[in-house]
Amino acid sequence: MAIDARLLVLDEPTLGLDLLYRRTFYEALLNDYFDHETTILVTTHQVEEVEHLLTDVLLINHGRIVLDSAVDQLSNRFVQLVTTPANLPAARALQPVHEREVFGRHVLVYDGRDAAELETLGELRTPSIADLFVACMQAPNAAAQTGVRQ
Repeated sequence: MAIDARLLVLDEPTLGLDLLYRRTFYEALLNDYFDHETTILVTTHQVEEVEHLLTDVLLINHGRIVLDSAVDQLSNRFVQLVTTPANLPAARALQPVHEREVFGRHVLVYDGRDAAELETLGELRTPSIADLFVACMQAPNAAAQTGVRQ
C-alpha cells in the first residue's frame, strides 16, 4: 500500500480477513503509515478490534451523528453501572441511556451523570467503545439521548 496523503479514508478495510490478518493489517497501518501529519479515518463495524487505536470516535445512526468525541474524554462523560435487581429502580430513576441484563445483573450506561450519584448502587466501570456503540444504536431515541447534532 503506497500512501502519501494527509487524509486516508478506509471503509471496512479488513472485511473478509481472518483475525490474524486483521491484526497484521492494523499493526502495519500504524507502524508504517501513521504520523502526525496524516489522519486515518476508518469506518468499521468491528469496533472492538480498533478501539485501542482510536484518538476520536464518531458514531452515526441512520445518517445522524449520535456521538462525536475524543476518546480520552469518553470516561469523563459516560459511566457504566453494574447493579443488582434490588438497586435497579433507583438506577433507572437516574435515566440511563441504555440498559441490558447479563447473568442476572443489570448493566446501565449513563451520559453526563456524576459517578458519586451512582457509586452506592453497584460497581462502576468505564464503558468500552463497543458498549457505547450498542448504547447509542439501541437507545429508543438515540438522537435526543446522546446530543445529536442536526
